[in-house]
Amino acid sequence: MEQNKLKEFFDACDDFINCKFLVAEYKLQRMLQLLAQNEELCSLVGECLEQFNRDREFSKAFIQDGHGEYICLMPTEEYKVIAFVFCMLVDMDNKKVDLVDFIKRFYGREENPFKAFMDSMVIPFRNLLAEVFGYPKLEVQKQEVKEESEEAEEEPEENNLDNENEGDDYGDDFLRIQKIAVQIISELQYYNNSQNNVNAVTVCKALVKTTELRDSEVTYSLGLALKACKAKQAKFLVKEILDILNI
Repeated sequence: MEQNKLKEFFDACDDFINCKFLVAEYKLQRMLQLLAQNEELCSLVGECLEQFNRDREFSKAFIQDGHGEYICLMPTEEYKVIAFVFCMLVDMDNKKVDLVDFIKRFYGREENPFKAFMDSMVIPFRNLLAEVFGYPKLEVQKQEVKEESEEAEEEPEENNLDNENEGDDYGDDFLRIQKIAVQIISELQYYNNSQNNVNAVTVCKALVKTTELRDSEVTYSLGLALKACKAKQAKFLVKEILDILNI
């Protein structure tokens, strides 16, 4: 019986992921109803929620970039992904968060905002649950954006922010730095307001605002400033940024 309910749930997930935007709210409601009817799923999600600090994780995830555009930085830990997406979907189902407004706000810059929302949030949520219960995962379909001539010229490059002509890796490094800076800000708010911590938060806020500029000199300078802050409570996160910048 439980196996049948599991299959119904994953079928409902797939219906939601592949549905037309006009029926998304109905498909979401159906998916959550089936989740609630399955003890194994409820137990797993409940365990994830027990370890999940909603306010803290939401403050880390929903930020504005240097241009004032809203972005959603998903958690990296698997249990946090499950808890984070579940909370968001429940809020959408309860009308605490407007689905249309959320997608426009955080994914409006994408070519297909609804698909970007599914790829970023719903598919990872579905796949993590599927992995636990032995169901096949869904693959995120990525668009091919490169021309044949570009593919022919493409060569492996080192991860170096000083290379102004670098492609996807270049952009990814800036995004990684931005995400880690947000984590540092969130982490330090739970410690004392020593001058070192205050300075580190100030530098990290500047990193969040400026990384969208893709200016390697500015980012490198802020990395040096962050190193000088000596924020011990966030030393491992700081080291991640310094390693990216080769400082």
